[in-house]
Amino acid sequence: MHSPVRSGSHRRGALLLAGCALAVILGGCSGSGTQLVNMWRDPTAPATPIHRMLVLAVRKDPVNRRIWEDSFVAALAKRGVEATPSYRLFPDAVPDTDAVVVAVREHGFDGVLVTHRLPTTTQQSYVPGYTRLDPVWVRSRWYGTYHTYWQEVHEPGYVETDRVVRNQVDVWDTAGDGRLVWSGTTESINPSSGAEVNAAITKLIVPELLAQGVIAR
Repeated sequence: MHSPVRSGSHRRGALLLAGCALAVILGGCSGSGTQLVNMWRDPTAPATPIHRMLVLAVRKDPVNRRIWEDSFVAALAKRGVEATPSYRLFPDAVPDTDAVVVAVREHGFDGVLVTHRLPTTTQQSYVPGYTRLDPVWVRSRWYGTYHTYWQEVHEPGYVETDRVVRNQVDVWDTAGDGRLVWSGTTESINPSSGAEVNAAITKLIVPELLAQGVIAR
């Protein structure tokens, strides 16, 4: 529905235009980015932080596996943790639990970080409609001059569907029989690539492990 409005008040027109721009920003942009949506820390876990970590990315594609493991290893190394990617010990395939246990004993790892992808889901959200003002110039046939009108144009709301990529990261303490000491779940909304998700998750998880005292300062 269109409704012409005479531009006798520039102040009113400016305010309406500002409101229109705000509506476009709020209503036209979908949620994006990566967030840590769930996190658990074992309250009974030993206070001793992990210094030597084995990093294991459960990925079928060998290149993706190496990219994910290298990313975590680099981020952990910046914080003083001696981390090793599992592909250096098991280059052909992701090791099973028994093989990891043997590697932990042979190399003296006091922690294991395991990351794997969860099923991808979708979510729908309603983007509300808004009204914008479009300028209309009309020529007076009596005076030959132009007058400006503001035409209100309503944009209806709509439902937007987003792809949600979910990943889980677990950290195990290898002392004794081994125990899960930290676990977190991330959600990435409409990621453009796996590399983007990997980088975002690494930046989220490693500082959180430091803040929770899971890894050494």
